[in-house]
Amino acid sequence: MGRPILLWPVVAGILFGTWLSWVSIAFGQEPPPSGLKQKVDLLLSGHVIGVIPQDQGLSAGGNSIPNTDVRGTIGAGIKFDVYPWFTKKMLGAEIETFGLGGSVRAPRTTSNEGTTQARANLIAVSTMYNLMLRYPGDIIQPYIGAGVGSSTGFLYNVNIQSGNSALSGSSGDWTFAYQFLGGVRTFITKKLFLFGEYKYYVAKYSWDSEGSANTKVKLDFQTHLVSGGVGWSF
Repeated sequence: MGRPILLWPVVAGILFGTWLSWVSIAFGQEPPPSGLKQKVDLLLSGHVIGVIPQDQGLSAGGNSIPNTDVRGTIGAGIKFDVYPWFTKKMLGAEIETFGLGGSVRAPRTTSNEGTTQARANLIAVSTMYNLMLRYPGDIIQPYIGAGVGSSTGFLYNVNIQSGNSALSGSSGDWTFAYQFLGGVRTFITKKLFLFGEYKYYVAKYSWDSEGSANTKVKLDFQTHLVSGGVGWSF
């Protein structure tokens, strides 16, 4: 199994610690001056995700496999946001978890270095910590954000050939991930809202193979994510 980049837990921990400190400060201090309805805005939402991967590098045993085609399917996720009053409810933090599915394909190609081909299925489950900036309108709330976190990628039904190596089986990898996002919330009532969102998401996986000793399968997974969902403001 691939080892995650050692720096990301520090960055993720700082963001998550900031998020927790905001919550504790918001709930631990005296109520804000009259005229403010509440100290924090809390949002809980769920969404369905469309996956539009970019065809990035797939390699086995250090050898690149050409013409890789990464295909996405539908995913789903849940997220929780907090916007405290001391940022005027414009700057906030978000924690989210979502799962994605897809497949990896590469046609049979023969060259002087041998024959390459690939066929495998992919499931990715990610937990992300996002720093968010929004316009806190009563009805329309556009927002942008960026975040880091971790992703566990499961590669299964593997059938990969790279030169003299034939790789098969299944494996999992836990790795660093990052993303940039933007979207719009539209409140149907004072509490209920709908939203649409775009993300650019990146994770680099490295899997052990059951078919050849000491051979790694690596995938630079970069994808566009388009999602829509419903949420509730507390």
